[in-house]
Amino acid sequence: MRTPLRMVVLGLALAACGANVVAVADAVPTASPVDEPVIVGTDGNGQSQSLSVGQELAVALPDNPSSGYVWRLSPIDQGVLHQEGAPQFRSTNPIPGAAGTSVWTFTAAGHGHTTLRLISVRAGSAPAQTFTENITVG
Repeated sequence: MRTPLRMVVLGLALAACGANVVAVADAVPTASPVDEPVIVGTDGNGQSQSLSVGQELAVALPDNPSSGYVWRLSPIDQGVLHQEGAPQFRSTNPIPGAAGTSVWTFTAAGHGHTTLRLISVRAGSAPAQTFTENITVG
């Protein structure tokens, strides 16, 4: 006789928990939309860019790693703009050593201002190119 009573109590407990799960699921807020990513190239050099927190910024710069020149990122305020992984080199030409584009990806991490500066350098040589953009995250 105790087994059916346990089954009834277990059933009531599950039913009660199920009601709570629905109530909690109804209380979950919907996520606010994130702004579209911003993509800039050499035309953004010397410009200013305003981003929203969470928004992505992609910087695409001409590159040819076989030349010995490499783009280097100067220090930025990581609390404002966070680099997402290593830059990706892309080329539409299948020939080894062909020129292409290096793409740097960043995420606006928090409110503030920082200067994004990339310098194309080769060991023992003066910088060949510089890309600078003032970033404000609001």
